[in-house]
Amino acid sequence: MSTFSDVWKKFQAFLRFNPALIQNIINDRYESGNAFLIVLTSLTSIYTALFITTRFSNFLDVVFYGILDGAFAWIISSLGMWFILSRVFKENLDINAVSTITGYAHGIVASISLIIFLQNYLNLSARIIEISILGIFLWLFYTISRSLEIGFFIEKRSSRIASSVFIIILIWTSGPLKIFF
Repeated sequence: MSTFSDVWKKFQAFLRFNPALIQNIINDRYESGNAFLIVLTSLTSIYTALFITTRFSNFLDVVFYGILDGAFAWIISSLGMWFILSRVFKENLDINAVSTITGYAHGIVASISLIIFLQNYLNLSARIIEISILGIFLWLFYTISRSLEIGFFIEKRSSRIASSVFIIILIWTSGPLKIFF
C-alpha cells in the first residue's frame, strides 16, 4: 500500500516522463487506486481554493457532489479515450492502464487552484486567467499524449487525437471544470 508521499513522488516523476515509471504504472493493476487518489486530490484542491476565496451557503453539498461529478467525468473521459484508441485506431489497450495514465495526468488540473488564489489576492485580469487555464489544459494535453506515446508505443497522431477526445469529454461532463469555462 502506498502512502500519499509515495504517490506524490510518482506523480512528480510521471510529469518528468520517466519511461520506466510510466511502464511500471501501466503494468501494475493496483496503480489505478493511486490515480483515483490523485484525481480526488486535484478536485479537492480546486474546491478548497474556492472555499477560501468565496463563501457558499451549502458548501458541503457543492463539494461532495462536485467531487463525485468530477470523478465520474474522469472515468467517462477515460472510457471515451479508450474507445477511440481501441475501436478507431485498433490499439489493444487495457482500460485500467488508460484510466491510470489519465488519472495521473489529471493532477495537473490542481494547478487551477493556484490561479484562483492568485486571482483573489492579486486581482488578475480575465484575459490572464483565461490564458493561464488554457495553458493548464494544453499541458494536460501534452502530458497525456506524450505518456501514451511512451507507455503504449502509440504513434503521435493517434495519441494526440485520443488526448483531445479526453479533454473535450472531461470539460463537457465535469461540473467543477465548467466553473472555469
